Amino acid sequence: MNVAQVFPAPSETRINQTLLLSEKFTDGYYRGFNRCARYYQDTTKVIWNGTAMTGGQFKQMLPEIQTLATHFDVHGLDCHPLGSQQLINVSGLVKLGHRKQQFTQTFIVQKAGTLTYIVSDCFRLV
Repeated sequence: MNVAQVFPAPSETRINQTLLLSEKFTDGYYRGFNRCARYYQDTTKVIWNGTAMTGGQFKQMLPEIQTLATHFDVHGLDCHPLGSQQLINVSGLVKLGHRKQQFTQTFIVQKAGTLTYIVSDCFRLV
């Protein structure tokens, strides 16, 4: 048995679906960061720059974060299908007040009908 038999690659269709969903999600999340709470459920697992919390707790902190992080420039996007979910890795620059700082963010997202929600989010300033 070879590696391809043990770990079969996703189909080209599945890869393209994952890429389209990831691009759409990423664009909506960062361009509409002031409305990103809609992607979080109370049960979402969040680690925000080293602090672990639930999606419900994060949504309570979000207004304060949104006043600090006023603009995101996405420089890198990588995605992988994970069964019915998608893993999305994002990197770039975030404007914090008058300075820009590198960030990395990893999402696991789930599509449910027409909605996409975040299962897990790990954000880190670099």
